[in-house]
Parts: sequence; structure tokens; C-alpha cells
Amino acid sequence: MAPEEEKTALTVGVVLTSDPEGSRASLAAFCKALSDATGFEVNGLGGWNYNTLLEALETGEVDLAWLPPLVAMRATSRARVMPIVLPVRNGASSYRTALYAPQDSPIRDISDLQGLRAAWVDRQSAAGYIVLRAHLRAIGVDLDRAFRENLFFGSHGEVARAVLQGSADVGATFVHVEPDPSHPRGERVVRAGWEAAEVHVITCAGPIPADVMAASVRVPVATMRKVQRALVGSGNNELGRAARTLFGAEGFVVALSEHLDPLAKLIAKQESEG
Repeated sequence: MAPEEEKTALTVGVVLTSDPEGSRASLAAFCKALSDATGFEVNGLGGWNYNTLLEALETGEVDLAWLPPLVAMRATSRARVMPIVLPVRNGASSYRTALYAPQDSPIRDISDLQGLRAAWVDRQSAAGYIVLRAHLRAIGVDLDRAFRENLFFGSHGEVARAVLQGSADVGATFVHVEPDPSHPRGERVVRAGWEAAEVHVITCAGPIPADVMAASVRVPVATMRKVQRALVGSGNNELGRAARTLFGAEGFVVALSEHLDPLAKLIAKQESEG
């Protein structure tokens, strides 16, 4: 690794959205703001998938990357990256996943999961497939018996549509909660994939960390820390505004091992049993 004083330029990698030109413009604005905040020369690189982005991190083409939680967790476990910050959305840096049915459905709890049609987002979705299934297996649910059909709809909105219109019996989606002593569970849902629909939550799992800003292990620790301090302290300055546009983040918190540990243990259990 080069001496820390020689690391004066950084490349930030993201996977482009369905609006690549808009993503590139937002990435450029973020890089300029991060450069102004840290004094480093910061450039952006837009990729088309996370495998390519991980390869760029490993080769040193990319120094910092925006990764979904499962990708970040697996890359971290292989000593390829170091998580540095998590975004805060709706006042939280993590969320949960829920299995739900329409409010008037006879499916009320885990014991009712027999021969159902399940709606999932896709096989790579943390909240819309992987974590919920790992949770069900961990509590003893036989997934083959529980779900006679596994249907994939590509988005949380389409999963909700399938469940509410009767194309599926149950569905999985993200859930954001906040403490509420008056609620029987001690918390209430403030945002979820079903939006304003009336549903019944069968079971929840989590927490799942939000997306992660991770650094290649090639980046000197002092450089990581300077970027970390700039992002965590961005508040309402230009860097904070650029981060909101690019990542939908209202702020950042320092990424700690305990943010990824619950998810890592759940997935490790699933993979060891699978």
C-alpha cells in the first residue's frame, strides 16, 4: 500500500439507476462536494452491476463504493472492503422485513403458512426475499411446505399489488418502525412497501442495515476516517445536499460491526443449513 500521504485522489463507484445520465450528474455533484469537504481529488465511476463494482474495488480502480447490505456484508467477511458509513433515512440507519397478508385474510400467524402463493421482489433482495426466508428457516418453518408457489414481481410496489389483488396470498417487503409505547408491540410502522393499504403482519425479521458506503481495504485508514468524518458531519451543507440527491440519505452514521452482525449471523445460519 502506498504511504498515506500519497493518497490524494479517490474514486467513488456506484451502480447506475434506470436514469444513467441523471445518476452520473448526481454522482459528479457528490464527488465535487466530497472533494471540497476533504481536500482530496474525488472522481466518480458509474457501473452497471455490483459484481463489476466489487471487482473495481478489489483491483483498486474504485476506492469507495455504495453497496447494498448483503453485498457489503459478504465483501466485508472476505476482507475486501471496510464499511465506513450508513445512510440515515426516516430517522433510522436500519429497517426490517415483514411477511404480510391482506387485513381480512385468514392467514394470521406462522402456523398458517401451508401451501401458499408467496410474492417476492427478486432473489437478490434483502428485504424482499433473502432475509425473510432466512428468518423463517431459523424459526423452523419448512419453506417447501409453506409456499407452493414462489412468485417474483421485481419491486416492492408490485409485490403489494399482487397481495392486495389476490394474485398471491402473502408477500415480503421492507418496514420502517419507530417506538410507540401505546402499541401492543411497543412500536408502530411509519413506512412500508404496502404504503397506506390495510394489511396484517405475520412476522418480522431484522434489523437490516441500510445501504453502506464502503472503502477498499487498499485505502489508508486515515483517508477512510477523513471521508467518514466529512459524511457524518455533513448536515445541511453542500455535501449533505448532494448525498440526499444521490443516495436519498438525510444524514450518515459511522458504520459499526454491530450494524452488520445480525444480518451476517442470519445469513450464515441459512447458508450452513442450505
